[in-house]
Amino acid sequence: MAYSVSLASQKGDWTDMWIEWKKHLAGQMVFFLLLSCYSVGQESRLIELEHARLNVVEWFPAAGNGELVIALPGSGGDHSRYKRIAPLIADGGYHIVVVNQRGVMGSSNNLNNLSMQDLADDVIAVSQAFGAEKFHMMGWAFGNRTSRMVATLYPDRISSLTLIAAGGLVPALTEPGELGELLGNSKLSEAEKIKLARQTLFSSATGDEVVLDYVTNLKYWPEARAAQRFANQNTPVEFWSAGGSGPMLMVMGEDDLTAPLENAYIMKAEHGDRLSLAVISGAGHAVGLEKPKETVAAILPFLKSHPF
Repeated sequence: MAYSVSLASQKGDWTDMWIEWKKHLAGQMVFFLLLSCYSVGQESRLIELEHARLNVVEWFPAAGNGELVIALPGSGGDHSRYKRIAPLIADGGYHIVVVNQRGVMGSSNNLNNLSMQDLADDVIAVSQAFGAEKFHMMGWAFGNRTSRMVATLYPDRISSLTLIAAGGLVPALTEPGELGELLGNSKLSEAEKIKLARQTLFSSATGDEVVLDYVTNLKYWPEARAAQRFANQNTPVEFWSAGGSGPMLMVMGEDDLTAPLENAYIMKAEHGDRLSLAVISGAGHAVGLEKPKETVAAILPFLKSHPF
């Protein structure tokens, strides 16, 4: 099932496009009801590579092997970012592998002078460990930058590219240092974490229980985050921003202040029909935690439109 969402050339035309997207989304929610009878398996394991040891968490479809989706979390983050959408993607018939990158959850390798190409090469090494010549690439927040780097360097390996809460082209609308404090200071009180999470990651429409679950389970990988920041700062945006030349989907929270929607406007203007765009209302930078069904309702048709 294919679909395309075109960004209006004038922002004033956004309302008409948004109405059509809501109609599409309503239809996809029926699709999820049909999937409710399926169950998926989950497994965590270490992959021994020639140059590294990487921890991955997998979700398997109920039947068959499923096409491979390799997914990357955000800055210094672990697989838990995908805990609400990965099972639904597997329910849709895909084998999704979330990579805990170097320095996270037992993954190990050199973190000094890390480059974006190093991170991209890790992804390719994981795909080879699974015997996959082609796969679907997915990245959330900082993971979207590495995912675009993979697609830039290895375009023939990527069947589709999905970017969730994708920034990097325009400044965040949050106060400088707020997100870094949340993700870098493990000594914050629960109340302080909730306040910062509300200001940087979540929509004001998101329930308190979702935010509390996030801050309660938040883990800290400061060395990994610093290494990723170094890699990002030492790689020109222009080198990776296009994400190759294949099909690309952006899933953006309408209330995202960390990766504002202006990023999507710029990308759509540059890439035209190559880029499909889904904007999820009532969601921020943590869109897949806030609105998992709506997020996956955008992702699954896109994946199915671009099989291996």
